[in-house]
Amino acid sequence: MKIKYLRIFKTVLLLATALPFLGAVPATAGEIKSGNQNQLTIYGIVTRALLYADDGDRHQLFNIDGGVENTRIGWLARGQLDKDLYVLGHIEMDAPLSNAAGDVNLNGTESVIRASWGIRIQDITVTHRRFGSMSLGRGDTASTDRVATDLSGSDLATGNNPADMAGGIHFYNKTTGARSVTLGDVFDKVDGLDKASRIRYDLPEIGGLGVAVSMTGGGATDIGAGYAREFGDFAFEAGAYYANSSGISTTDSGLWGGAGSLKHAGGLSLTVSGAIKGQKASGRDDPNYLWGKIGYSTSLFKIGETHFGVSYGQYNDFSQNGDEATSLGFGIVQDLEPIGSNLWLLVRNHKLDQAGSDNFDDVFIVSAGTLLNF
Repeated sequence: MKIKYLRIFKTVLLLATALPFLGAVPATAGEIKSGNQNQLTIYGIVTRALLYADDGDRHQLFNIDGGVENTRIGWLARGQLDKDLYVLGHIEMDAPLSNAAGDVNLNGTESVIRASWGIRIQDITVTHRRFGSMSLGRGDTASTDRVATDLSGSDLATGNNPADMAGGIHFYNKTTGARSVTLGDVFDKVDGLDKASRIRYDLPEIGGLGVAVSMTGGGATDIGAGYAREFGDFAFEAGAYYANSSGISTTDSGLWGGAGSLKHAGGLSLTVSGAIKGQKASGRDDPNYLWGKIGYSTSLFKIGETHFGVSYGQYNDFSQNGDEATSLGFGIVQDLEPIGSNLWLLVRNHKLDQAGSDNFDDVFIVSAGTLLNF
């Protein structure tokens, strides 16, 4: 199971501390074991960033949690039934957050505490070497992350959803003086059914092609595919999906989208993605977008590769018919390979045009932060 941006490391624990709670016999360093042979790995993310936002009328510097990713912790248990069959138990929780990236705004909301824990994943997966895997519980549906395929290495800063970093910031309406439309209202990468309580089946991968189907507890269904292959000096990855979301949405009839990314061994890359949200209401245009990025990766420092990305996207009709929102961004991600972590810098400008006489100032942001994996 792919866990974006996480490099899961076995955690070295003091057994004397673990034993009273687990009733375990001594285990090798980095493992927690009970009376059976299952192994447990603990992992997580701690991420913080500074975000400067300017809507043309007001500006503010915020100290935020995350952006593309947020602070979280997870547990992954693995048990081997025989040489071909194993079971995974997966729990991942959003930690309580101080100033989540999408919560702060220029209306006076400078400090927001999410005091509760949130469930991201609660899932059991049975995998057979020849027959694929079956997952039951809350986790990624078959359509999740198919539009997020990106080989550039810079997606932590310049991904295809501009709302990730500052979704709560409003556009300033110069005509009326109001702030009623946020970045999150007009930018959306349309990530399929995303995470949900579902049953999912992944077929065995053949020749770099993987296909999955899933059905959520509310009756929505989706199919997703991913393909990865190397051709000489080129690496290529692609993803696509279709989701029938009609049964769980009052507005959407279906979702479909895809992405592709091509990278040369010299470091140059090209990534594109797009998606459509079919609408139920008569006369309502289908929200859609097309986004692309040119990237370059190079080894400037011994601690890891440096990734550059310049991206541009147009997002249409997301908050209402006639919307045209565009985003132009430049980002840098520095890998910290010895600790499996990253630093990033993002500069991005957002523009909104709507049908009618309203005139909006651009929203300009700068973000710099770090993501620490453990």
